[in-house]
Formats: sequence, structure tokens, C-alpha cells
Amino acid sequence: MKNRFRLSIVMATVGTCLLVASAFAGGAASAPQASSKAAAKGGTLRFDSRSDFDYIDPSLDYFSHGWQMQAATQLKLLSFPDAEAQGTQMRPEAAAGMPTVSKDGKTYTFTIKSGYRFSNGSPVTAANFAYAMNRDLNPKMVSPAAAFMTDIVGAQAVIDGKAAKASGITVSGNKLTVKLTNVAPDFLARLTMPFFSAVPTNAPIDPDGMQAPMISAGPYYVKEWVQKRSALLVRNPYWNNSKEPWKSLKRPANVDAIAYTFGLTTDATKLRIDKGDTDMGNIPPASVADLVQKYGLNKGRLFIRKQNTYWYLNLNTQGPLFKGNAKLRQAVNWAIDRPQLVRQYGYLGGGRTDQILPPGMPGYKDWSIYPLKGVNSASLAKAKSLANGNTRNGKAVLYEFNTAPGPQVGQILQFNLKQIGIDVDVQLFDRVVQTDKAGSKSNINAFDIVHNGWGQDYPDPFDFINVLLDGSTITDSNNVNLSYFNDPKWNKAMESAAKLSGDARLKAYAKLDKDLMTQAAPQAPFIVTNARLYVSDKVGCYSYMPVYASTNLVAVCLK
Repeated sequence: MKNRFRLSIVMATVGTCLLVASAFAGGAASAPQASSKAAAKGGTLRFDSRSDFDYIDPSLDYFSHGWQMQAATQLKLLSFPDAEAQGTQMRPEAAAGMPTVSKDGKTYTFTIKSGYRFSNGSPVTAANFAYAMNRDLNPKMVSPAAAFMTDIVGAQAVIDGKAAKASGITVSGNKLTVKLTNVAPDFLARLTMPFFSAVPTNAPIDPDGMQAPMISAGPYYVKEWVQKRSALLVRNPYWNNSKEPWKSLKRPANVDAIAYTFGLTTDATKLRIDKGDTDMGNIPPASVADLVQKYGLNKGRLFIRKQNTYWYLNLNTQGPLFKGNAKLRQAVNWAIDRPQLVRQYGYLGGGRTDQILPPGMPGYKDWSIYPLKGVNSASLAKAKSLANGNTRNGKAVLYEFNTAPGPQVGQILQFNLKQIGIDVDVQLFDRVVQTDKAGSKSNINAFDIVHNGWGQDYPDPFDFINVLLDGSTITDSNNVNLSYFNDPKWNKAMESAAKLSGDARLKAYAKLDKDLMTQAAPQAPFIVTNARLYVSDKVGCYSYMPVYASTNLVAVCLK
């Protein structure tokens, strides 16, 4: 996300962006939404966010709260329905239907519906999608999207600065054709990401991205953005959901505007929601239990949803402590107290895990690799045995975020790793700064551990295994592989799994999940999270996006 990744930064609604079955699955079941009889179209939805967007440009934005905004402002070839119950079923959006696919499975041709318009009135055409893809690939953009596009014919030449356009992306009238170098079973799912939204063909090639007012073709556009302070989304004046092509999408676009306030503490946001001064935002994990007692679950004020989001420790495999040191990485996995770490996420925060794929992800299999019930004498002895002779200078730098549960997790890790001979220096940063620093390859020797989170970009195990651990995609900045894991053996295994389809694909990824964690251990996963969302009494109906693990801004309505 810009961010180098789909990082969950919405800690209070934790887990976010993309999602799972947890130990509290029973509490996360959908319930009737607040009655819409008291609600009407119009008004301004107010949203508090602890962190600002780092970018509003769809080619660069890659944080959870950013993708929530992109879902309201962008038009994609393929997307998901706004109705929560159908929210994981891929459907055409700007495309007139699903693409035609060549017999060899490598060429996709989309027909673009006529009638869609950008917020400046210009028509949306196939050329806007082709330009978006080539813009993503342009090395000057430093877009995280490029990592998802290397199998497009000619893409690598653009990434390497040897070509202006990918030869596999062509336009003929209202048709867009994309040719791949190999069969890619997850290609259509990838296209649902905001990276591939329609953009004007004169959108600048700028690593800082487009600024407000930002022209976009979705129901809303970003009219104002005062960085670190506020943002305002207003209706796209050319979006008309009462006639075709908008009518068939059934995108409600209920409110007139969405106003963001950035930089408030979670305690301040909760008080503002209590008083009706704002409508939703990040709240302290510790407040959830009291809110459940007061309002119940899924009854109009507090909503719980499952997520395919997990949190883990990146163990820097290229740094001085963990490089060539798989035994110490395994020792960390044996030493951490997962129940205690999970408690820091608060009531109904999520369930324990010791693997990369979350339970809601295709290909998941419960392997029971490391202790989930806590540290006992046997597990600690195992951790010490693995660490013995491998602690090097006995010091680790932890890049931690500075809001709950970050500092608390840092303290627990200090204690846990002290037991195996590692002194942890906890360095606290704003969440965006933390991931920016860790995502810059120039800092590779400055840290050893990163407390990190990842939610699905789209529902396929490639998005967890390959995206987070394939070393061939590591760049100078904006990395999501914050373990800097780059092993030819494992890169090849991931590449092979990506070419499979059906049951063979899922079995391969399940095995990779187990083998990576038992042998290489580039991460130490510990929680799969729930989304916990608190809204003001002015919210008349609430809707959740299960794929992006966040509130669906276009479907929320006010009383």
C-alpha cells in the first residue's frame, strides 16, 4: 500500500483487510442489520482514522483503510457485490461480462460497458484500463501492483525500464486484451484489486501519486485531502445508479459525502462515537467487552465479522541475527506465548495460529506446528535447544507500532525472547512509518523483527505465500516481504504451486504452508483476527466487505 502491502492498520477493528474463522467464530456470525426504515439517502458519513492514507492513488494505495476508500471511489473490470451475503462472489463491474479466454488459457479479452464516466465527465474506455496496467508497471511509479503482473507478456521489460508498454496489453475499440506468459488460475481474482482500476490516460507517472481532487470513475471521488488532517469524498456527479450501466451493479451509494478525520487516538474516537460527534473509526481493543455488554453483537451499534487477516512477526532472514539461522527462527516460534499475545487484541479479537494461511483461505489445513496453548517447560526447553549456539550477539531490534496492541506485544516479546538468550530493543513508530522503514531495502541491517499484519488482497493462497515470501519480487522500497526471505529452493516451489489449479493447487499450498513454517520459519504467526466495528446511533444501516475486511462505505446509510 504504497504500502508495500495490504497491511492491516485498523488495529481497533483488528483484523482487517482481507479475513477468517477464529476462536470466536460463533460471535462473528451475521445478524440482521439495523432497520433501514429509519434511514434515508443523503447526509455526510464521518469516519475517524488513526492513520492518514499514505496515498490516494489506486496504483500506490495498499493499506486496509486505503482500500476501503478505493472501493468507494474506483471502477474495476471485476469486483464483488455490495450485498454482504454475496460479498465474496466475483462479478463483472466495468466489464460487460466475464472475459473470453483463449484455448491455451493465456489470453483474456474483456468488453468494456459503455456509459461509465469519470468524475470530470470523460467516458471510461478500454484504454483507461490498459493505461492503468502499464502505469502500474512503470518503474518510476514504484507500484506494489507490479509484483502481481510479471506474468503479463512484456511486463518485465517495462519493469526493467526497457519498454514503455507491456506487449501483452492491447486495446481494440471497447475491447481490452491481456496475454499471459503462462496459465494463471488466479489472474481474474488479481484483477479485483484496486491497482487495476480505470484511471485517466493522462494520469501522471509520479511515485507520490495523484493528489486531490482526484479524478475517478466510482460512486465517489476524493475532492479534498489535507495530509495528516482530513479527507473528503463526494459523489461522482456523473454516477447514476438508476439507469444502465450503473443500474445492474446495484451499488447503493447512500450518503452524499464521506468525511475523514486523521490522527485521533482510539480513546478519543470512541468518545466521539459515544457522543455522536463521529460515526465510526478505530476504537481501543480494551473497550470491546463493555460495548458488547451495552449493545450486544450485531444489533446496530457493535458489529463482529470474521476475517482472512493474520498478524505475525517478520524474522529478517537477511539481517545480522536471523540470516542463515533457521534454527533460531524456529526457536522464536517455540518461545512466543501465543495466548498472551492474542489477549492484547482484546475481547473477541481473534484466535491463535502458528501458520501463514488463515482458516478462511482456500488451501488452509490445520497442521499444529508450534505451541498454541502457551509456553510450558517442554516448549521452552525445545526453544532453548534450538537457540543454543545460534543467538549470535544476543540482540534483536523490533520495529513495533506505537498504538495498542503494539507496545504491549513488544513487552511480551521482550520477556519471551529473553528466555532463549535474546535481548529485544523495541523501537516504536507510527504504523505507516514502521512499515515504510521496514519496506526499504536500505534498512535491511537495521532491524531483526517486525510486528506485522496481512489481510487478503483476493481469496487465493498465492496472496499469502507468494506475495509475502517470494524473494524474486523484493525491490529497493515498498516491499511486503519484510522477512526478506529469498531462497531459490523455496522461490521455485512457490512458482510451481502458482501454476497449478483446482485441488492440486490447494494441496500444494497447504504443504508449502507447513513446510515453510517447520523448516525455514521466516515468520512467527500468532493470531487470526476478527473485525470489531463500533458505529454511532446515527448509522441507520451497516454493511461489511468480506473480501477487503472493512466497512462498505457505499452501503452504509444514516438515519
